[in-house]
Amino acid sequence: MECEKANEKKARELKFSRVDAAIEWIREHKAEVALGTVVIIAGVAFVVTTGGAGALILAPLAL
Repeated sequence: MECEKANEKKARELKFSRVDAAIEWIREHKAEVALGTVVIIAGVAFVVTTGGAGALILAPLAL
């Protein structure tokens, strides 16, 4: 339980006002980004996933 609380404290929200800023952040933090991470760009939610060649992509999150 303590481990979960510690991880929650480390987690931070990813919110961007422009797509290019989000893409740049992902490029700089490739090693840190976990698949399934939710990124919010101008109020729209995207999930980080991989493409066919292993590239990281932002896919719209369907609710």
